[in-house]
Parts: sequence; C-alpha cells; structure tokens
Amino acid sequence: MSRVVIVGGGGAGDAAAFALRKRGFDGEIVILSADTDRPYDRPYLSKEFLRGEVDLPKVFLHEEADYIKERIDLRLESAVTGGSLQERTVTAKGGEVEFDFLVLGLGGTPRRPHGLPSADNLLTLRSLGDSQALRKSLGSSTRLLVIGAGFIGAEVAASARKLGKDVIAVEALGVPLQRALGTEVGEIYAEIHRSHGVDLRTGAMVEEWHVQGGRIVGVTLSDGTREEADLVLIGAGIEPNLDLPRQLGLPIEGGGVLVDQGLKAADNVYAGGDIAVHSHPILGRQVRVEHWEVAKGHGRGVAASIADGETPYTKLPYFWSDQYDVSLEYRGQASGDDTAAWRGDREALTFSVFYLRGGVVEGVLSMNDSKTNELGGKLIESRRKVNPSDLENLAFDIGEFVGSPSAG
Repeated sequence: MSRVVIVGGGGAGDAAAFALRKRGFDGEIVILSADTDRPYDRPYLSKEFLRGEVDLPKVFLHEEADYIKERIDLRLESAVTGGSLQERTVTAKGGEVEFDFLVLGLGGTPRRPHGLPSADNLLTLRSLGDSQALRKSLGSSTRLLVIGAGFIGAEVAASARKLGKDVIAVEALGVPLQRALGTEVGEIYAEIHRSHGVDLRTGAMVEEWHVQGGRIVGVTLSDGTREEADLVLIGAGIEPNLDLPRQLGLPIEGGGVLVDQGLKAADNVYAGGDIAVHSHPILGRQVRVEHWEVAKGHGRGVAASIADGETPYTKLPYFWSDQYDVSLEYRGQASGDDTAAWRGDREALTFSVFYLRGGVVEGVLSMNDSKTNELGGKLIESRRKVNPSDLENLAFDIGEFVGSPSAG
C-alpha cells in the first residue's frame, strides 16, 4: 500500500490530504505538522478571529473526527528535521517516516528585520498561537505600532482601528502594498487607511527602539520623530522555509522550489504553497505566490497528480484581502513593466485594473468589483489580445469578448 507523507499542516498540506481521499486514493496519508494546532483557516487570523468576531472552533478547517474518518494520520508538533530522497524517508519526532510520495507544504517564517530588540510586546503574526497572543495583547493596549504595510500589516492595522485602537504604521516604501499592487493602487490604500485614522508613515524606518522593563515603549523614526506605542507588530513578510528542500537536493530557484506544471519537484516529490515556484501552463512562466488561496489550490493540484497521474495545474493565482469595507481581489500575475488599463470608478473605490503585456492580459486587480475580476480571469486564460482602450471603455462587453456571461 502506498504512503503519502505531507510535510506541513497549512493550506497546501491539508487540502492535499482531503483531496487525495476525494479522488479515491486508498493508501496511507500522514501529515507531519510542526504546529501545535490542527490545520486552520489562516485568513481569519488577521481579521475576524483577531477582532473577536468568530470563535475558535470556526477557525479550524476540519473537525478532529474528520481526520479519523478519512484515515488521515495527523501528527502535530512533528517538525521534520531532515530526510533522504534515496532512502525515501524523512526524520521527525519519533524517528524516520518512510514515504512513497512526499508532499512539501512548508510555508514560511516571518522576517525579523536586523536590530530588533528582545521585548515582551513585540509580536509577529503567522500561526494561530500568534493571533491569540496578538488578540490578547490588543485587548490591553491602546496604541499599536505596525512595522511594514504589506498584507499582514495592513490587515492588522485595519482590524485594530475597528477595535478602536490608535495605530501608527511605518512602511519603508512610498506606499503600502507597493510590492504586491504597485504604486497607484498603493496610493489608494494609503488614503483608505489614513481616512480611517491610521497614522501612516511611508518612506520611513525605525532608527532606534526605546525599551523599558523588557517592553518597547516607543521608537525614533528616520525622520527624527519619536513615537510612543505599547504594542508592536512586525509585518515585514516571510522567508520561505527552504532548509528541508535544500537538504533533500531539490532544485531551488526564484526564491523557492522549482516544480513542473503538475507541481512535481522530483520523482514522486511535490511542493505547493509559499515555497513552490510553479511552471504555470497558462501564464507560460514560473510564478511563486505567497497567498492562502494559492496554497489550497496547489494542495488539490498535487492530489490530482498523485491520484490520477501527472496533471497540469492550470488554476490562475488568486488572492483577496478585506480591509475596512474594501474588498480586493487579484487574479493572474503582473509585473511593473505591464501596461495598466483602469476600468470603473476610482473615486468610488469600485474599479478594476487590467495589466497587459504585448496586448495580452496577465493580471487583473479589482476593488469592490468581483464580477469584473472573474471575467478578467477568463480573459487571462483566453490569451486573446485586447486593446487597453477597450478595457477602459465601460461600453465594451468583456463577457461577450471572452464568451462568458456579461458583468452587466
């Protein structure tokens, strides 16, 4: 009987396990997770759970009984420390675990910028335990300092403002979310956060940390100003966990593990989620995306390749973010060199931006505009050339152009 060993209990690993059963795989499935909690829905951690709007049971992806019912051997607090592709084993708590198929859904570790002090009120957010600690600390704090205005930093800032906390956010780049969304959309998010009372400092860095009694009480910024705070969140992104893939001798490039169209890194070895650099069959290039929906999709794609034979994973990268009353969706993957075509009402925060390369749409970003985002995804998949001016014209029917129901 074949055994699939999944390293990592995040979105990719959990989705792979349950999708394997759904596809009829009848062998053994073992999940080796370093976490203390069974797999959970990570987007809750910076939003609804952090704000106390959902209780703990809703955060988990499955009940404990579901793992028993599906014969999924979930082993918590089982960090994998090594392995051998030649011997088909990985080393975890309790010894070596043999595998016929290996799935790596290792995720990432929050970056900690150089020079951070040791302080009880300096936190990061990655795990359920992190969110519980941040939630508790927010309850007894009045002024939150967020370092980094990427997705985690921006979402936590929004949640803290909803809770009535004073928030100062410090971002080294010119606008929040600049790396992910570009300067123009970042400027819109800067105004959104400022209009909701966030003291957003862009183009700024911490020059000095002020610590008293083992706690940070304030910082001096690069512009010379001193700001007080009684709680600090570091939201500086993640580093993909690549120690095990390197030890196993897997190909590393572009910040992750190179996988083919079917998410295979080596013979009977697959990778998904934050660590995977996927040769995407539709986009025609290698992409690595650090978002929850992508990780879950990769897990299902890995299951298809294991259960049904090598199967290209064709779903476009997709992610979303809710901040205040603004819902962002993004499909595909664009670059800073692409042509941007704006469609909709920027002032009303109901619009989409299409990113084109050689007349072909590579990505679409939508703010409070889900229908257009879905049609944008179909446009990306079609690989049809389109004029940017047509996309900007609201009279141009994208649905008719790609043969889908109209966005209205």
